[in-house]
Amino acid sequence: MENAAAPRACDLLVKGGLLVTLDGTDRILDGGAVAIKHGRIVDVGDGDKVAMCWAPMRTIDARDRLVMPGLVNVHNHTPLMITRGMIEDLGFAPMFTAGIPQGHRLTEGEATALSRLGVYEMLRTGSTTIVDFYRYPEALAKAHSELGSRAIIAGRIHDADPEALTQKRYEYSPAIGAVSIAENVALVERWQGHDNGRIRCDFAPHAPDTCSDHLLRDVADLVQRYGGNVHTHVCQSQIEVSQTLARSGRSPVEVLEAAGLLNQRLIAAHCIHVTADDEAALGAAKVAMAYTPIGNAKTGRIAPAASIERHGARMALCTDTFSGDMFEAMRWAVAMQRIRGETDGLNARAAVRWATQRGAEALGLGDQIGSITVGKKADLVLLDLSEPTLAPVIDGFGALVWSGNGNNVKTVIVDGRIVIEEGRLQNADGAELVREAQKVAEALWARHNFAPVRQSQLRAAGR
Repeated sequence: MENAAAPRACDLLVKGGLLVTLDGTDRILDGGAVAIKHGRIVDVGDGDKVAMCWAPMRTIDARDRLVMPGLVNVHNHTPLMITRGMIEDLGFAPMFTAGIPQGHRLTEGEATALSRLGVYEMLRTGSTTIVDFYRYPEALAKAHSELGSRAIIAGRIHDADPEALTQKRYEYSPAIGAVSIAENVALVERWQGHDNGRIRCDFAPHAPDTCSDHLLRDVADLVQRYGGNVHTHVCQSQIEVSQTLARSGRSPVEVLEAAGLLNQRLIAAHCIHVTADDEAALGAAKVAMAYTPIGNAKTGRIAPAASIERHGARMALCTDTFSGDMFEAMRWAVAMQRIRGETDGLNARAAVRWATQRGAEALGLGDQIGSITVGKKADLVLLDLSEPTLAPVIDGFGALVWSGNGNNVKTVIVDGRIVIEEGRLQNADGAELVREAQKVAEALWARHNFAPVRQSQLRAAGR
């Protein structure tokens, strides 16, 4: 009788959990296991059978844990943490709101501190792949590199004068555009493929109204030269639509098409104020929509996400900075579409796909992340099934969307490395990151002579 093959070496074994795989058959394995080697998944299956085949350097006991693919959060601006808890009652978007700290007034050190806080929150609540773009993009790249997230970083390209925007005026400056382009190009040339490919760099023109037609064509040329995707805001407000119509007679979607940017490389956030023709154009071009249900709802808006997806666009999910919790975003995503009367096929399983597989596909990473599949990168999230907010679990997808929240996350693995363990950040002192960001925020608001806005003031202002 031949001896059984000796167990093979691996780096990490996650054993005994309830695996929600999101693989081709949506397998759910109770008591399953995942073996990880060199940052990739090398085995998935029954816990005891997988354990017999591998000799891990470390084993994570995943009993009482739900194990799922890492969440893919496709649109964020971490330095805008500075406006969280404020902008929701003061204006619809920071760039158009007077009296608050603006990106062009941040120092690089301040942007770094705020970005670290944003990355920490998103990792802590289960986002393993994060799209992040703003001023000082190299500061953002540094924060993601340090803390261990998988990230797609870009600058904030625009040539509209931000000071004029806060006064609801559009003034385009070639000098401002040149600086923002230079920042993004420098990022791509210095950081592309950093950390064994964990950091990737793209381009991010802010929006069709804050970028002149000439600047948008320049971005299209850069994408042809350097490759990668393009991230932007589209039809976020009626102001944006009115400006592009006044400037060129085109809708924001038509402006992007004329610039050569309306294609499968485009990840378009918001898409609220779209026409039927816009929806058809987004679908025909196979654009990916970054659905932002929480941010949109906070301003009293709901994007026609399900309709846009039916037209052929690809759908992905994001938190857009002001809440880093993708479980909350999944819940709001379905609820907001149901308010619009969309019910067919919109359920918990669809929401989890938007937050994992579809996000990965939108970023061109569908063959690398988004499911617990042999050969893919080992990006995993473990949630505590003993938490009363999750119990009882009858359907894993339903529990995640309708009961789960980011505080249920206990362990996060990115590229095969544990970056959150039992709720604690492994590559930095999380409490110190919070303290530093708080100090920066207080100093920035003090520079703007901000006094607390009391309820009586809000009522007097009619808000």
